[in-house]
Amino acid sequence: MQASQLKKGMWVEYPQGIAEVIEVDPDHNTALIENLKDHKRIHIPCSELTDEPQLHSGCGDYY
Repeated sequence: MQASQLKKGMWVEYPQGIAEVIEVDPDHNTALIENLKDHKRIHIPCSELTDEPQLHSGCGDYY
Protein backbone atom coordinates (compact mmCIF):
# COMPACT_ATOMS: atom_id res chain seq x y z
CA MET A 1 0.00 0.00 0.00
CA GLN A 2 0.95 3.64 -0.25
CA ALA A 3 0.62 6.27 2.48
CA SER A 4 -2.09 8.02 0.45
CA GLN A 5 -4.28 4.89 0.73
CA LEU A 6 -4.09 4.73 4.54
CA LYS A 7 -6.33 6.49 7.03
CA LYS A 8 -6.11 6.78 10.80
CA GLY A 9 -8.20 4.03 12.42
CA MET A 10 -8.04 1.75 9.38
CA TRP A 11 -7.35 -1.94 10.00
CA VAL A 12 -4.66 -3.59 7.91
CA GLU A 13 -2.73 -6.82 7.70
CA TYR A 14 1.03 -6.92 8.07
CA PRO A 15 3.51 -9.82 8.38
CA GLN A 16 2.84 -10.29 12.13
CA GLY A 17 -0.96 -10.12 12.01
CA ILE A 18 -3.65 -7.47 12.10
CA ALA A 19 -3.06 -3.88 13.17
CA GLU A 20 -4.77 -0.52 13.42
CA VAL A 21 -3.24 2.50 11.70
CA ILE A 22 -2.41 5.13 14.34
CA GLU A 23 -0.52 7.66 12.23
CA VAL A 24 0.65 7.99 8.62
CA ASP A 25 3.86 9.72 7.46
CA PRO A 26 3.40 10.40 3.74
CA ASP A 27 6.83 12.06 3.43
CA HIS A 28 8.58 8.79 4.34
CA ASN A 29 5.79 6.42 3.16
CA THR A 30 5.62 4.84 6.63
CA ALA A 31 2.90 4.27 9.19
CA LEU A 32 2.68 3.88 12.95
CA ILE A 33 0.53 0.83 13.62
CA GLU A 34 -0.71 -0.92 16.76
CA ASN A 35 -0.94 -4.71 16.82
CA LEU A 36 -4.44 -5.73 17.88
CA LYS A 37 -3.28 -8.69 20.00
CA ASP A 38 -0.46 -7.26 22.10
CA HIS A 39 -1.04 -3.51 21.51
CA LYS A 40 2.62 -2.91 20.61
CA ARG A 41 3.17 0.05 18.32
CA ILE A 42 5.73 -0.02 15.52
CA HIS A 43 6.71 2.13 12.54
CA ILE A 44 6.53 0.14 9.32
CA PRO A 45 6.93 0.89 5.61
CA CYS A 46 3.52 1.21 3.96
CA SER A 47 4.61 -1.33 1.34
CA GLU A 48 4.46 -4.03 4.06
CA LEU A 49 0.79 -3.30 4.81
CA THR A 50 -2.15 -4.94 3.06
CA ASP A 51 -5.69 -3.66 2.97
CA GLU A 52 -8.11 -6.39 4.00
CA PRO A 53 -11.72 -5.40 3.23
CA GLN A 54 -13.11 -8.31 5.27
CA LEU A 55 -11.79 -6.88 8.54
CA HIS A 56 -14.44 -4.98 10.44
CA SER A 57 -14.55 -2.75 13.51
CA GLY A 58 -14.53 -4.26 16.98
CA CYS A 59 -13.15 -7.65 15.97
CA GLY A 60 -9.85 -9.00 14.69
CA ASP A 61 -11.58 -11.81 12.82
CA TYR A 62 -12.88 -12.26 9.31
CA TYR A 63 -16.57 -12.46 8.55
